[in-house]
Parts: sequence; C-alpha cells; structure tokens
Amino acid sequence: MIRTNTPLAREGGDAALRYHEHLVRAGAAAARELATIVDGGSLLDIGGGAGTYTAALLDAHPAATATLVDEAAVIALARQTLARFGDRVTYVEGDAREVALGDRHAAVLLANVLHLHPPAVCAELCAIAAAAVMPGGQVIVKDLRVDVDHAGPLEGLMFALNMAVYTDGGDVHDTVQLRNWLATAGLVDIIEHRQEAAPDGIVVIGRRPRGARVIFEAATGLATAAEVEATQLDRSLDRSLDRSLDPAIAFPASLRTMLTHAIARERADGADARAMALAAHYTVAMPAQRAAQEADRTSLLHVPLEWSRLPRLTAALDQLFGLLEVCEVSPQRVLGADSAAAFRAASPTFAALHSRTHYGRLMPLLYGYPADLAHFARRGAALGLDTLATIDRYLPAPMLHELCHFAPDRDALLPLHLDECIAGWLGVHLWREFAYPEADHDDAIYAAPWLAQVGQAFARRFGVRAVVRAHAGELPWDAALPPAFVEAATRAGWQDWCARRSVHCLADPFDPDPWITLALADSVPEDPAFDRAIVGDALRAMCLANACVDGSLRARTALPAQPITIDAFAARITTPRRGELDTIAPRYWLPPAVAARLVAAGFATCELRLAAIGNIPAAAAALCEPEPGALASAGISRA
Repeated sequence: MIRTNTPLAREGGDAALRYHEHLVRAGAAAARELATIVDGGSLLDIGGGAGTYTAALLDAHPAATATLVDEAAVIALARQTLARFGDRVTYVEGDAREVALGDRHAAVLLANVLHLHPPAVCAELCAIAAAAVMPGGQVIVKDLRVDVDHAGPLEGLMFALNMAVYTDGGDVHDTVQLRNWLATAGLVDIIEHRQEAAPDGIVVIGRRPRGARVIFEAATGLATAAEVEATQLDRSLDRSLDRSLDPAIAFPASLRTMLTHAIARERADGADARAMALAAHYTVAMPAQRAAQEADRTSLLHVPLEWSRLPRLTAALDQLFGLLEVCEVSPQRVLGADSAAAFRAASPTFAALHSRTHYGRLMPLLYGYPADLAHFARRGAALGLDTLATIDRYLPAPMLHELCHFAPDRDALLPLHLDECIAGWLGVHLWREFAYPEADHDDAIYAAPWLAQVGQAFARRFGVRAVVRAHAGELPWDAALPPAFVEAATRAGWQDWCARRSVHCLADPFDPDPWITLALADSVPEDPAFDRAIVGDALRAMCLANACVDGSLRARTALPAQPITIDAFAARITTPRRGELDTIAPRYWLPPAVAARLVAAGFATCELRLAAIGNIPAAAAALCEPEPGALASAGISRA
C-alpha cells in the first residue's frame, strides 16, 4: 500500500462472510443499547451488514419495520440473520448513493459505515440519510471514536491505521467532522452519546426539522380531514371565478393549510354553516374584491410608476432587499428578483407589484379599497401632490405589508396570527412610518403596533437574523428557533382560533400579552441597543391618534393629553385611550432588563410627560439607563 498508494485487497468469499458473522456477535450488545435511544417506526439501515442493528431495533420496537441497504453478498447473510422478522424487513441491494431510499423513515442509521469512506463521501452519505428521514426523524451515526488531535483513544487510532491499509480514503473521523456533516445536511439538535457497551465509540444523532406545517398538523390532529377539505376548497375557488381571465389566482400555501384545518374542525363540530362561510370568504368574497381592484383601471393602483419620482417607495424597497442580504436570504426566491432595481423594473404599476406578493394572487391589496384610494386622492390634492407623489406618500406601508409576507409557497409559522405579527414587525423594522407616521402624515397602518410588538418580541428573544431566515423559508422554523417554542406557539395559536373561530384567522389583535409572555419565557440575551429601540417604539405607540375618515382608517402622530405610564413590575407601558377607535388603552411591552433596572433604581412605577415627539429618543435612553437626573430631564417622575 505504501509503495502503490492503493489499498490492500480485501478477502472475499467465506472469509468475508466469517467477518460479518463476527460483527454480528461483537456488535450485539452495542446494538441493543443503541436501540433504546432510536425512535421506532421505520428504520433505514444504510450499510446494514448482516443486520445486527436492524435486529436490535426490531426487537426493541415490536411494531417497527426496517429497510436494510448493502451489497448483494452481504444482503444474503442479512436475510439469514433477520429471517425471524419476516416481512418486517425490506432488503435493498446496491450502493446507497445510487438506489431509491424513500423519504419517510423515522430513523436512518449509519452504523460503522463512515470510517470506510473519505470525507467527501461521508458528507454525501449524511446528506442522503437526511433526505431519507421524515420531518422530525433521527439520523444516527455510530462509529469508532478518535480525538480531534488524534491523541487517542488507542482503539480508534489502530482502527484508523487499519482503514488506511484496507480502504481507499477511509478513516476514523473525529466528532467535529461528524457533527459538521450532519449540520450541513440540514439536521438540527445534534447530540453526542457514549455507550457502555462500546466505550471507545461515539454515537452522534441529528434531527430533521419538522417545519411549521407538520408541527401545525400535529397540533390540530386534522391532517387527513384537511386533505379532503383542500380538494373541495380548490374546486370552490375554480367555480367562483373565470380562470381564463385570471389563470394565476391561487391560495398561498399556508393560508390553504390554515383554512382546510379550520374548515375540517368546523365540520367535525357539526358547524357546517360556519365551514361554508369560511370557504366562501376566501373563495368568493376576497377574490371578488381583488377583481374589483383590478378592474378599476382609473385608480392609483394602475398608474404607470416612474420610480425616479418615488423616493419613499424606492427607499423602502432598498431597505427590504438590504435586510435580505444581511440575513443571507435569496431575494429571488422570496421576492422574485435578484435586486431592488430588478424588482422595480418588473413592477410597471402598483397592481402588477401586488400580483407578485404572498396574498396578491387571491386577495385585495391592503388599503387598496375604494374608501382608502379616495382618501389618498383627496388628501394628496389638498397637499398639492401630483398622482405619483400621492402614491409615494400613501402606498409604501401597504406595499411593505404585502411584501413582508414573502413568497406564497413558503412554510409560514401557523396559525396565521403569528405570521401576521412577524410580517408586521418586519414592516416597522424596515420603515418607521409603517406604524409611526411623521408629523402631519397619516400614512401608517392602523393598529400596526399591536401586532408588530409580538413579532418584535420574537426577534428580541431569538435574534433578527434567525426570525427573518425562518420567516423567509430559508430555514424551517424549528431549525431557526427552539422546537419547543415553535410547538408551544403553534398549539397556543390553534387553541386560540378554536376558541374564537374568526373568519380572518387572527387572534385578538389587541391582546399581544400571551404571545409576548411565551416569547420571553426563557432568558433573553443582553442587547441594550435593541432594548432602547423597543422602548422608543413603545413610547411612539402611545403617541398615535386614530380616526376613521370617510371609511378609511387613519393613524397620526400626536402627543397624548395624559401622561404615559411605565409599570416596571408589569413590564408594560400604557396611556389612556383617546377615542372610539381605541377599543382599549394602548399598551406595549417593556424589555425585562429595562424593567429590572427601573425597579432597582426605585422607579418601578413612573410617568412620562412628553413635551415633544422629538424627545422620545432621550426618554427611551433615560428609561433604559435610569438615573434620577436623566429621568427628570426627560420628563419622567415617580407615579
């Protein structure tokens, strides 16, 4: 081998069979121990040899089945070893890189396989295993162990020498490499396990993320019934419109999932009338309103866009594409263009832009209703704005709202209330006027802070990058965020919908507390800058005056007549309600670290009297770093 740089030939025939029979005996104890930590169900044993590990798993899980993959001569021996299991075992002859393995196995095992191969092949095998396991399933690598610095253990080092002699690039790969291969294959929650029966070995286990839809289906228990409803829902949509006029109309994937489960639940409860109302709202009413927007060719939505005269819209788009770049999200995949410039070039009108958004193939544009467009035109004329300037004043926020839902086929966090909260936060994060209009402007989204603060709590707890990547579908939600949190939020959201049965599929928008409490239940990492931004948003949310102008809901920035109350014990900022559109008093959450510092400084309950909107940054800074002098200067006093 040293002279030719080729491995020594391995003995075949009876010698190879005797070797595999030895492995059955030698590995039996380790296999039985491993079977106790492997999920039951369907096992795929890649390079399963004579079936030692397959037998142990089938013994430990009487209802389980297995598929064993290996070369023909070894399969013949495995059939003898596993004959007692009958049709619980399927045998696949060939190279795992070349044969069909399926994708619904509960567990995929690579036991004493990777040491036979060089790193590139190991990475490929781990990727194959990850593709073959079902969402939520395990990929298990069991092998000899060697330290990263190759200082030991002795058994692993000696075996590595054996692999150098008898294989083409085989080695005992260290645990760091094993973990990296599994992570690169998209697996999460990677853990290491040591066996009593094989102390010089290592077991590394990774889990395939389940994704939001699968987690939602588990929470509802209605996946089968929902599939039946999905067929009916699609037929209802087809019957309600002329596809020859609008062939692209379709449900966004996650809305379809939510609706079919909601309808299935209504039918299971005998509430057929409510089920029919839900279906009609989204197959008849919403498409009809969208069609009406499309049909009015005189509206602002059909004005040819001259992007050089739309600085606010341009800036908002640039911000969105910039965030995607920072978070390493493909803009082509989520927005259909490689750059903001390319997106603008493909958007000759606002209607054309809207048709490419998440909900744009089914539902009308938010703030594209007749009352809203009429208000924009009247207000624009009163301000001396031409048509394009009016569009640039009033449509950046609605545009961002639609775009921040990203691609229609993504796996959105369900129920839809959670997705709406995250999209709302993204809008505010990118464009302050989404929620907090400049002086004398009335272009914000009504009630945006109520939803956006929930998404902001998610971003504060788990990080902007993680939330954006999951929201965009770059990562499954339970890969980007702790699976236990995603499952808890999904269950809570479904239970909330079951209690309310709302047609719009949202929870109470004026009660963000349950979701914020859930997001902040565990420790929140230090981030003073983010906390200061949150407090600033909270104070701005207390300075909104809402009104309904000829059927259009408008929000303006205006100082509150009453003091703003900061309650550190409740971790909440509030102010009295102003009018009929404020169904309850405005409130916003206070970051835990800020609340703790206020309590420690003796300002557990205090009041802020703002003299000017421009004083909000100084007041937020004083609350985040509370000292009596700074608080007093900002207009803050003990209540």
